[in-house]
Amino acid sequence: MKQIISLLILSASLLAYPLSSQAQIDSTALQAMLNVKDTAMVLPEEFLEDAPEDSLGYFSLIERYFLHYDENCVSDKDVPEVPDSVYIMRLRALPTKIEMPFNQPVRQCLDLYVHRRREAVERMVGVGYNHYFPVFEDALQRYGMPSELKFLACIESGLRQNAYSRARAAGLWQFIPSSGVLQGLEINSFLDERYDLYKSTDAACRYLQQLYNMFGDWSLAIAAYNCGPGNVRKAIARSGGRRTFWEVYNFLPRETRSYVPLFIAATYIMTYHCEHNLCGRIGELPPVCDTLMLNTMVHFDQISQVLGMSREHLESLNPQYVYDIVPGSPEKPFSLTLPADKAMSFIELQDSIFAFKADSLLPHNGDLKEVPVKGRRNTYIKGGGTGAGGGTADASGRYTVRKGDTLGAIARRNHTTVAKIKKLNNLKSDNLRIGQKLKVR
Repeated sequence: MKQIISLLILSASLLAYPLSSQAQIDSTALQAMLNVKDTAMVLPEEFLEDAPEDSLGYFSLIERYFLHYDENCVSDKDVPEVPDSVYIMRLRALPTKIEMPFNQPVRQCLDLYVHRRREAVERMVGVGYNHYFPVFEDALQRYGMPSELKFLACIESGLRQNAYSRARAAGLWQFIPSSGVLQGLEINSFLDERYDLYKSTDAACRYLQQLYNMFGDWSLAIAAYNCGPGNVRKAIARSGGRRTFWEVYNFLPRETRSYVPLFIAATYIMTYHCEHNLCGRIGELPPVCDTLMLNTMVHFDQISQVLGMSREHLESLNPQYVYDIVPGSPEKPFSLTLPADKAMSFIELQDSIFAFKADSLLPHNGDLKEVPVKGRRNTYIKGGGTGAGGGTADASGRYTVRKGDTLGAIARRNHTTVAKIKKLNNLKSDNLRIGQKLKVR
């Protein structure tokens, strides 16, 4: 999400002050500036995706199988305009530690969520409150940080655990490789912990805490999460040493100007979505999961076939493993997340699991250099589907099912959705057979 795209040309009115005199802006001039619509604002890549919401191919197994629309809720797209006074009253009522002011940049971002990104909001409300936010809140409480920081992931990734940007930022918290490594996340050819829900969340909390300790202000810390602490320090220096986000607003990179207003707008809309006739998706909570530490290497196929669960489900719970192999060893155990009932079955059947087709599924003598030849790449993460079972439709829009394919993987590779493929082919279930011809567009 660090990659951005310009919305409009630079606003002459917002940058009317020469650089030498901007440091002298008094509070009256600052407020006047913030009352002007910022036509220079740029938005993150997540907000400018050309494809429709339902065709991004990013929906996780949790969203597709456990969440659904509330039939009793009416989502009205013709939403009446909300006066500024109502926005101000509601923002003031939010129980947050971080300041939530109202001004024109914030209003622009509120309009974006309320009018243009309604489907995205409904999806985020469902997957956030049903699945991700409890994990975020637990980590934030552990570090003594404001709980509203959980909404930062709405901006970073749109709450898509498998999000991947053009700048190579990955996961819910959109770490680029270098930042991820600096925060203790392991990234190599076979493991990418940026996709690990728990480890990436912990890393994001630690990084945000470091940034807050640098600047002593949560809004500046949030801005630094987007553009880096060096750019925030430069903005402070160019502003004459001012120490709040809004005072240094004009000196920040243009993409960062939208970041704090988007955070305020996300906090607002995730709290007041019902007041705007937005229907969060509801459903049964995903099964309670347990984490096991394995000191033996195991392939997802060994687990799925012995325990009777789909490999796609395993991938969605363990997206950090690039080649569908948990590379556990006595020297370095690795985690495996399973539904609670399957975790108990794994413990009971672990000898059978480790022995099942070990010669054909696992590299000899634990040599991971053999994995790309023998293993299929995890289709849940960026670049997935390039091994066995990978492929896209031909020129006529048809795809031939191969060994190891799932509807979810086919949809992601062909930039469509499971629902659309099932509709095009009159499919009543997700079951596929090798050689089956599918229309994908």
